[in-house]
Amino acid sequence: MKPHLLALIPLSKPMHAALETRYQMHVFEQGLDSVDWQQAGIAEVEAVVTNGSNGFTAEAMTHVPKLKVISAVGAGYENVDVAAATKNNILVAHGPGTNSASVAEHAIGFALSLARGYGALQQRLKAGEWAELRQSRPSFSGSRVGILGMGQIGHMIATRAQAFGAHIGYHTPNPKPDIAGPLSATYYPDVISLAQNSDFLFAACPGGPSTYHLLNMATFEAIGPKGYVINVARGSVLKTADLITALKQGTIAGAAVDVLEEEPVPPAELLKELASLENLLITPHMSGRSPASVIAQRDVMVRNLEAGMTGKIPEYQVAAQRAPR
Repeated sequence: MKPHLLALIPLSKPMHAALETRYQMHVFEQGLDSVDWQQAGIAEVEAVVTNGSNGFTAEAMTHVPKLKVISAVGAGYENVDVAAATKNNILVAHGPGTNSASVAEHAIGFALSLARGYGALQQRLKAGEWAELRQSRPSFSGSRVGILGMGQIGHMIATRAQAFGAHIGYHTPNPKPDIAGPLSATYYPDVISLAQNSDFLFAACPGGPSTYHLLNMATFEAIGPKGYVINVARGSVLKTADLITALKQGTIAGAAVDVLEEEPVPPAELLKELASLENLLITPHMSGRSPASVIAQRDVMVRNLEAGMTGKIPEYQVAAQRAPR
């Protein structure tokens, strides 16, 4: 008999196909709040698939006493209670690097679209405008690019931006003097000083308490009315209410977000309000989804689960005291 698995995220077709051959599936795409803990077989669950946003709590672990392994799809695992899992001899793993190139590409696409005004131009062209739209627009080339977080995704954004002649600045908890490759970057000791020296500010940092609402009104005021903010990190990094105010008041020139703190299912009214903002680009948390990244995520997830189910250390184990960078 196949072991039971609980999935708390929407699964791509390749992921679902790989899992259902190995496990009896219990899929609750909307996360922990949607789980029916009384459903037949849930108490038999030995493996959990989740992500950083949905996570897995200590309280949830009490419902699955046979749990052996939690695999977070992608790099994030900030809402998985790793300490509780470790205490209960549950292995935790994630998938760093599996979608980094896709996220970085999406982020650069956001920057180019904001600079050249593609989104607003398309809407106004469809309304019949033409000559009045032929105004000069900012250029991404030669701009000042600030990156909040200099892990793999941040580094990929930086190298791609540098190819446009951008001047790179970054902020992390500590300077990274060993930044690899030909990248030249200036370290800033805090988010405000980074924002003050950025035309485009990218968030590519982990979620969690240390980065909660780092993108807030103070940050927006620091980047100023000609600056742009791009979030491909975690929804918790950006304070949505402050972003809406900043966009409406012209505190910043524009923004682009692939993640919202109101996930996994943002309220319809909020999405309607966000969609009405001409200076905002928004995508539904899909920056990391490309054919190559989906396959890579599937393969790492399967290996992590198989290791955990057999008592081996997963390839990408998360240790109790480890924090992502």
